[in-house]
Amino acid sequence: MRKWVVCLLSVCLLTAACAGASASGVTLSTFTPFADMDFAAQSYMDIITAWEAETGNVVEDYSGVTDEIWTGQMREMIESGTADILIIPVGMGFTSKELLTVDELLEAAPDCGAKKFASMREADGSVLLAPVRLNWEALYINRDVLEANGLAVPATFDELVAVCSALSQKGIVPISNALCEWAEIVLDCAALSGAPEAEFGLESSLSGAGALLTALTQVGAFGADAWNVTDEEAEARFLSGEAAMRIDMDALAESVPATRTDVVTVMTLPPVDGNARTMVVGEPAFGLAVTRACMDDPARREAALSLVRTLLSDENAAKLATGVTGELGKSIATLCASAQDCTGTLFNMNADTFEAWSEQVIAGLMSLQ
Repeated sequence: MRKWVVCLLSVCLLTAACAGASASGVTLSTFTPFADMDFAAQSYMDIITAWEAETGNVVEDYSGVTDEIWTGQMREMIESGTADILIIPVGMGFTSKELLTVDELLEAAPDCGAKKFASMREADGSVLLAPVRLNWEALYINRDVLEANGLAVPATFDELVAVCSALSQKGIVPISNALCEWAEIVLDCAALSGAPEAEFGLESSLSGAGALLTALTQVGAFGADAWNVTDEEAEARFLSGEAAMRIDMDALAESVPATRTDVVTVMTLPPVDGNARTMVVGEPAFGLAVTRACMDDPARREAALSLVRTLLSDENAAKLATGVTGELGKSIATLCASAQDCTGTLFNMNADTFEAWSEQVIAGLMSLQ
């Protein structure tokens, strides 16, 4: 049976619980954020319970809110050598003395499903976390709006321009974003689409974003009121199915009505050069790591690698990446699974110049109206 342990339990209670574990199995201690109101809490519990039944092992789980109490207990157990698998926020300051690197994890279990993201590099240069959940930005599409107007989901940038032109001529807002509010996400996605992904954040990608948005604006892609509508109004217009598309971050998916999750999908903004992008716009949120103490224990090592394979399998990774169902959930899982890294955001990469640049781009687009 799985034993759930809240973060406030003492190490003594943990020791007693471990003593009661099945003699034929191994007990692993895990820390994750999948608790309380997190959308993956139930899925995670089901995954762990099924793994326990299959292997005969036991999980002492310390899932909880990632606050100081949770973090403090985790650090104490890592220091004592009793923590095994962690799913934690990026940038918590651990080192390769405490956690296995992703390279080492892949060497021990090449089939475990772990990915190595350069964007998850720690201060000491090591990559300790395999991505589990991303904060992404992408193009949302009301597929039913396109279908009702005899249009297919655009696979190329030229097709996107053509779709926007056709919808605009029919009086339908193609891409519902308020360009005077929260335009940063639009600019991020345009920068990745407008230049090779290796140039994201450089001047070439900023110029590419301007050129891409100019081409879209010239065919009415953002509607006639993109400079005076509020972003709340623009979002509502998309969610109701009035507009065809919207560029937004992952949080919008949770606002899509359950009745529409089978007609809404997400995808990377089609690249101008026609070359597929392997990165997703945004930043990693949580990653998985195995403690070095766990890997130094032969019994715990094999059990931990088995659990890592289970957690990072395509099916289970999708459950941990999004709580959205239907075709929308599938497209989110595909977006995250296909990503080989995250780009970061333009503001974080160009904090000193981003505001002036973005204002210049928006002013240039306004002049086209």
